[in-house]
Amino acid sequence: MKKIYLILDLFLLLFAVSCVNNTGNGIKNEPQPGDTIYTADAAMAIYGNNPERALIILDSAVIVGNLDENLAKMLRAKVLSHSVDELNFEEALKICEALMQSDFVDNPANRENVLDLLITITRRRGDNEQWIRWSTEKVDLCRQQGEETEALRTEAEIGFSLAKLGEEERGLAKLSGVIGTLDEQRHFNEMDACIIALKRKINMLDILNKPENIIPLAQRIIEKIDDYREHRDEYADGSFRMPPSDEQFYGYCNFYTAQAYGFLAKAYADMGDEDTARHYLSLFEESDYGKTFSGRMMASNTWVVLGDYDKMLAIYDVAEKRLGNDTMNHDFASMLHNRAFAAEAAGDYQASTDYWHRYVTIKEKLDRKQHEGLAYHYAARYKLQEERMNTEHEQAKAKQNKILALAGFVLVILSVCFIIRLLIQRRAIDRKNRVLTEQMMDAMKYKKEINNNYKLQTSNSKLQTQDVKELNDEQLFDYLSDVIRNEELFLNHNFSRQLLMDRFHINERRIGAAFSCCEGLPDFIRDLRLEYACRLITDNPEMSISDVATASGFSNLTVFGRDFKRKYEVTPTYFRSQMTAKK
Repeated sequence: MKKIYLILDLFLLLFAVSCVNNTGNGIKNEPQPGDTIYTADAAMAIYGNNPERALIILDSAVIVGNLDENLAKMLRAKVLSHSVDELNFEEALKICEALMQSDFVDNPANRENVLDLLITITRRRGDNEQWIRWSTEKVDLCRQQGEETEALRTEAEIGFSLAKLGEEERGLAKLSGVIGTLDEQRHFNEMDACIIALKRKINMLDILNKPENIIPLAQRIIEKIDDYREHRDEYADGSFRMPPSDEQFYGYCNFYTAQAYGFLAKAYADMGDEDTARHYLSLFEESDYGKTFSGRMMASNTWVVLGDYDKMLAIYDVAEKRLGNDTMNHDFASMLHNRAFAAEAAGDYQASTDYWHRYVTIKEKLDRKQHEGLAYHYAARYKLQEERMNTEHEQAKAKQNKILALAGFVLVILSVCFIIRLLIQRRAIDRKNRVLTEQMMDAMKYKKEINNNYKLQTSNSKLQTQDVKELNDEQLFDYLSDVIRNEELFLNHNFSRQLLMDRFHINERRIGAAFSCCEGLPDFIRDLRLEYACRLITDNPEMSISDVATASGFSNLTVFGRDFKRKYEVTPTYFRSQMTAKK
């Protein structure tokens, strides 16, 4: 009775609250579409674990107006494409093919999403014909939209499909090209596409029974994931594929690391290294992915190689229940193949023979279906497209080379013109320098004659100190300059104004006033030294420039060269070369 009273009290309370809300303010609260749980986000959050509930939510979202009908169809196909039921694949395929004929795919983003679903469905069904068809169409669309990484991601799918169609060398080469382009880039989108390409190549090498080539590729996946873990921020590129939360980030890393462990376990098992194979298999089984149905299916082939048939048979029983009547596919054929090995190992040869017979029958039908289809037509179409792209690339390269050649020719012409101009300028400079040199020689000859005549006319007697003091500035300049010239005082490296002051007992002011008629005593001494240097070079052209500078009173060769060029507009070396040529 107490429980009944409690329920009645609760009901009355809820009724009273409802009345207050409806009448208290006179405002009626209408239900809004967003108030429901029927949204695309809600459906996509659970479709992996509960696809039936996700489909109900999508249908309800359309009814309440939360979701566009065509978008709902595409999401419905996405849910169905993750099933193992062939009937669901067929329904998903029909939905996507209908959407490809509608205006829904006029939007490039919608078209790309539908193509992604078609590629997933046809790949999981083993329908290489349609797989290559839709992949080729997506590559064209991605390149039109400038999505090169997405185009490369899809080209990896095409490379795998081509290899399955018998063009192993070409398919593996395409996969290697995609990996080489995407590897070493610290961007999530490129890293994710590279890992997909690595997985496709590993799958193909497993089919071709080349386990030794699988090991470095699987280890590369682990290296890339480890680097992503360590430098997560550097990989952030805003890609929609990036895990948005920490939980999804760790899930992403653990998933691909686990798959790489699975690849390594199978490869080492095929190579006969059982200890290493079991090491990686234990790491795989300890991972979250290794505990899932898909993970156990992945490990089943390794269990076969290692002889752990009980584990394999347990997961095959579950898988065959899920497949139901859908037995015309490669997954079922592979399970028959491995069951034959298990039966033979158990000594049940009759069952083993039966499994082998069923395996061969299904495999022949599947191979016939593949060869009778249009897969090779699409492979040839893709090959032609690839050749066309290569031709366009070669034409662009030839055009670029032509432009480079033209630019090189123009550069050569400009270089020749520049060199000719330099030669003309050099000839003009040489002509000018020769004229200057001849003028210098004439000037030197003239000054030499004047100096000789002046020395003959000059008395050897010197004025007395008191006479110097009585001279005016002009007379003092003539007297001092004669003394400096005749006694070659300027050749003294340490010559200075103080020497004249001490010798003639005159002050600095008088010397400055006397040499004010020229540029000053330092410049006067410098000019005398340069004139003397010219005479030395003229009379002794074999003399080194360094010796000439020292003999002329210069204590610094650099200063000598600078002053000589400033005064005569030619270098001492050039002047000497002209003297040598004259002789």
